[in-house]
Amino acid sequence: MGVVLAVFASAASLAAAEAVRPRLSPLVAEVRGTDVLLKFRLDGALNPELATRIQAGLETVIRYEIRLYRHNAHWFWDYRLGTRQYRAAVTYDPVTHEYVLVETMDEKRLSRFTTRDFADVARRLVSQESLFAFRVRSDGLTNLYVTMRATFDSGYLFTIIPVDSRTEWAESNRFEVKAVAP
Repeated sequence: MGVVLAVFASAASLAAAEAVRPRLSPLVAEVRGTDVLLKFRLDGALNPELATRIQAGLETVIRYEIRLYRHNAHWFWDYRLGTRQYRAAVTYDPVTHEYVLVETMDEKRLSRFTTRDFADVARRLVSQESLFAFRVRSDGLTNLYVTMRATFDSGYLFTIIPVDSRTEWAESNRFEVKAVAP
């Protein structure tokens, strides 16, 4: 009887852990000319432990892997047209009492943002409204979509070994890039 209860307890804790597992939602791709812009939110990543790390002054990084695909209806796999790495890193400066958020795309700096408001940092760390992801050639491509996943430090095993957490791949809406007249 004790073994059955232990199995049910472990299954319940596994289901609870799965229910709060971080995920990207929604992932929306928008086309402006030949530029692909993304809107997304990473839910469940900014837990109290991660917030404590940030407020303690430890650099906290969330890495987003972004892939652009063209759907191929005649094969089992789609054509990958490009891959990008978006990175948002935040540190707290205890001297100035400010949070510094640095955003990069493929290791090139996009922006550096400084604020005293933790809510601003938290929002920018886990969401974007109009992130430039790709520039697509202008001869007209159809049936495109973007996939994305996030990787971040989620804690420590035995208090010394860092453990990364990774979301499942999220898929955007399908879209097309119109051909531009010469």
